[in-house]
Amino acid sequence: MKTNKVLHMNAGQGEYSYAQNSIHFQKSVLEIVKPMLEEAILSMKLTLECETFCIADLGCSSGPNALFAVENITKTLKAKCRSAGITVPQCQVFFNDLPASDFNSLFRILPPFSLNTDLQNEEGAVERSYFAAGVPGSFYGRLFPDQTLHFVHSSYSLHWLSQVPAEILEKKSVAWNKGKIFCEGSRAVGEAYFRQYQRDFNAFLRARAEELVRGGRIFLVLAGRTSRDPSDQGFIAFPWESLGSSFNDLVSQGLIEEEKVDSFNIPLYAPCPEEVRSEVTREGSFEILRLEVIRKSETFSEEDIEAMTGSSASLKDAYGRKLAKQLRAVTESLIKHHFGEEIMDLLFERFGEIMGERLSERMEYGKKGGQLVIFLEHK
Repeated sequence: MKTNKVLHMNAGQGEYSYAQNSIHFQKSVLEIVKPMLEEAILSMKLTLECETFCIADLGCSSGPNALFAVENITKTLKAKCRSAGITVPQCQVFFNDLPASDFNSLFRILPPFSLNTDLQNEEGAVERSYFAAGVPGSFYGRLFPDQTLHFVHSSYSLHWLSQVPAEILEKKSVAWNKGKIFCEGSRAVGEAYFRQYQRDFNAFLRARAEELVRGGRIFLVLAGRTSRDPSDQGFIAFPWESLGSSFNDLVSQGLIEEEKVDSFNIPLYAPCPEEVRSEVTREGSFEILRLEVIRKSETFSEEDIEAMTGSSASLKDAYGRKLAKQLRAVTESLIKHHFGEEIMDLLFERFGEIMGERLSERMEYGKKGGQLVIFLEHK
């Protein structure tokens, strides 16, 4: 399965939309890395000749989080220029995602444009100071002309692979992932996912090396792990293991066929820092300025901790249903493409129940991974 043909976050503003269900988790990630993102801008070398500063937000999806990151970038750039006595350049922002993404929902929430960002509009809302455009396409290939970008940002997108590794779907392969839907358990499965990650991340770096100016920067946040074993995916494995159990429960109830589950896998991989360092070094166009895993166990909110450690069954059930909505907003397009729409409600109802039952395990999984922050500069 080619990811770019199928994957998109749920569109619109409905109960299971990405816009409504990305606020808690993805927004919290952006808040955590905000100081690092600001430092990535503040430490850049700017030239007087830079009249238009071009920013690409890759894998922007359709919710408000893309605007949060971009507004932080442009605001910090403006402050840096004024502090240095440099004329503030005009900013062009390119919002990129796969063609099936709901660009219209994103553009509908764009603030009104004004070059004078010190002023608020009549409703008191801050106006945007950047030009905006949408760019559909996979970030594993070329998206922009040579040397046109100054800054590339991507949050919680680059762990998606361009495709499921072919060998894990082959019954005669040692990497056949029978009964599972994710990179887990078998060393052979982990290595197959790792090889696909290598191909994809190398393609990403090569494309950005052509598109970025010298000294241009890349700031990436994605799912990451601490273990060097590719079959141990750390924190990100927790929901996928539970989703796999939900599928198998439906199989045992005769609601879906076992072979249907055996032929379905999630095209997602959480790398460790050593794997990223190796690929950046091998490609050769970038210098690593920052590379670290922020363990999820260190950033759980009070609400998270109360749900995980408390004794209230009703609270755990409600939290499990909340997590089910979040995952459904992200994965529904993939699951519907393979299984059809009929199982969606039953599947995620069962997933919510399992997550509620297993919430106490979430802290231990959080010690093994979380957010991987990658900060690169074009040599």
